[in-house]
Amino acid sequence: MNDHYNLMQLKLLINEVFEVDNINLDTAVNKLQTISEDNDCFIGLFKTKFNIDMNAFDYYEYFDEDEFILISIFRRIFRTKKEKKSLTVEHLLSIINKGEWFEPDL
Repeated sequence: MNDHYNLMQLKLLINEVFEVDNINLDTAVNKLQTISEDNDCFIGLFKTKFNIDMNAFDYYEYFDEDEFILISIFRRIFRTKKEKKSLTVEHLLSIINKGEWFEPDL
């Protein structure tokens, strides 16, 4: 499959799960202010739709679990929350082309 087709399919998947229309190569899907159920759903559908080996993927390096509001406030005040890596559409396309998860170059 070609990159244009894969990009269109990926955009459709992102729109289906996160209901976001304005998607480009720099869009970080893990920075869309989503909930963990949507994130889990997206990763599962991404893996299945594009037949990706995601065994090396560390979910918690990219996504947070939902937390109680008091914990969230505490973490923001005291900055105890580790910054998550960006998971961009461009990197997801590279993963589709390779057929397996790999860490993005920083």
